[in-house]
Amino acid sequence: MTCKHVENFLSLPGNLQAMDAIYQCIVFPVTVEAIKYKSVMLYNSISQSSQHCAYCRDFPITSNTNRPNLLLACVHCIHLSCFTNNHIEDHFRRYPDHHISVSVDQGELYCSSCRDFVYSELVENPYNNALSQYRKKFGQSERPWRPSYKDFEILPYVRPIPKTFQQTRGLINMGNTCFLNVVVQALTHTPVLREFLLSHLHRCDNPTRSRNCLACEMIRITQEIYRPETSPFVPSNLLYIIWLHATHLAGYEQRDAHEILIALLTLIHSHLVGEQTPIEDDADETLQLRGGNSNKRRWLDSDKLRNGGSRCDSPLSNASTQEKKGKYSPSSVTSSATGEMDERSIPASPISTSSDRTEIVDGSNSNNRTTTTAAHTSPSDANCNCIVHQVFFGDLESVISYQGCDHRSSTVDPFLDLSLDVAQRGSTSLAACLSSYFRPEVIDGTLPCSQCKVNRPAVKQFSLLNLPNILIFYLKRCHQDTKINTSISFPLELDLTPYVTQLAGRKFSWQDRYSLYAVLNHCGHTNSGHYTAFIRSEPGTWCQCDDQKIIPVNIERVLNTDAYVLLYHKNLFSVDPSPPSQSPQSP
Repeated sequence: MTCKHVENFLSLPGNLQAMDAIYQCIVFPVTVEAIKYKSVMLYNSISQSSQHCAYCRDFPITSNTNRPNLLLACVHCIHLSCFTNNHIEDHFRRYPDHHISVSVDQGELYCSSCRDFVYSELVENPYNNALSQYRKKFGQSERPWRPSYKDFEILPYVRPIPKTFQQTRGLINMGNTCFLNVVVQALTHTPVLREFLLSHLHRCDNPTRSRNCLACEMIRITQEIYRPETSPFVPSNLLYIIWLHATHLAGYEQRDAHEILIALLTLIHSHLVGEQTPIEDDADETLQLRGGNSNKRRWLDSDKLRNGGSRCDSPLSNASTQEKKGKYSPSSVTSSATGEMDERSIPASPISTSSDRTEIVDGSNSNNRTTTTAAHTSPSDANCNCIVHQVFFGDLESVISYQGCDHRSSTVDPFLDLSLDVAQRGSTSLAACLSSYFRPEVIDGTLPCSQCKVNRPAVKQFSLLNLPNILIFYLKRCHQDTKINTSISFPLELDLTPYVTQLAGRKFSWQDRYSLYAVLNHCGHTNSGHYTAFIRSEPGTWCQCDDQKIIPVNIERVLNTDAYVLLYHKNLFSVDPSPPSQSPQSP
């Protein structure tokens, strides 16, 4: 609807230019600082902390479930008030001439006098210009959508999806494949990655290669997951493509969900960047497990245990076998996908680490803290901006402090996940596991200092240098073929500030905050069992994914489960605004 208040406001000199500035700086920001500021505003509004609503700061929040959760900016004074708790009307009562406000999220106009959202043709040009620049900044089409003749034929038959429609689509267990189902549910509900897969930003030029491209298949599966279908989907082609490109994963043996998660991300990366190797040649190029000898490479291989029940799935990874295989460098990083430290070799992964690293080989004690990383393959991979690197990769810093000379040496390694030790008895928490992981560790014996050339006692400590947008925690629940059933509490909101490398000029701890969105669980023994997942389908709404069964659950049920893999997303995403790179000839 239109109203006289918005027309009168826009007809006054300078007000249309003010609306143009509001759209460009608040609604559709393009500068880094403006994008960060808007992200914080929207996050606080969604989480109902609403600290950027002036009234919610001063009074207890009594959320009105009958009104959408919106944050509005008064166009007369840029005062921020929430629509949810009627605080925009409170602002209007204090300042009766402040009729008009604009939605910070999408730019809709709201008139407090009419108590309704309104429209004016006068803001069409400022709105479209700001939206065009915003979409251009993030590599999207600048042209607004215009329905085609075919769209006009279909539109009369479009019906809204009922609110009672299930939160996600179930997946059929094809025989020992629930490990794959939970990983698919987690990836298709991963922020930014989900939007990438639904935006057709990856296309294979060769239709023949597209049939065997894992990135293309993930796009197809994501579309199927979000289709308004009640029948479960069968991800048979995804399983075939995994077998095709990772022959050591072929067959209906039991598999580990964490292993499949890492292998899937690795293969998606290799197909997005369009490696020149033949399709069959990248079959076993998944991850490098770095041990005491950096030249040794090992297979990502789970125990080949067979069973006759379709409800029995993969065994848990036995990362504890590292303790039995001898000492290795504390500065080297070992994958936790299997934890095997045997003498078999693995080709280098297409996902690379930094080539500038320091190896400490002698005089170190056994370090059981692990992350999943991979070998350096080419200089081009070091600066890869594919969606996998932008979303899942962070940088882990290892600092060795030499006692007596105050010299410090630093090593930085990319990481894909953090593998955390779990106490074998009693109960613990994710915070306790993280404190143990990042605690200072005294290195046995002495190390040669590169500065003073003297062997000195040393202390080593990890910290997070660059945080990933998606943080994966792998909880090592296996010790010498025995499953650890220790209860581990974990929060819905996680602040990693205590574990982040403290740099000069770093001011905002809210950049280190994460929200839980997926939990992978395993029930049963180490050599058999079944995987399920808890998935957040939308803010505040959770469901349990048990193959084809999708069951709504409350947050208390999620937080009281025996988690195996935890996935958190950053509340303020850091994504390169340029389109993700890929070669013109994707596999």
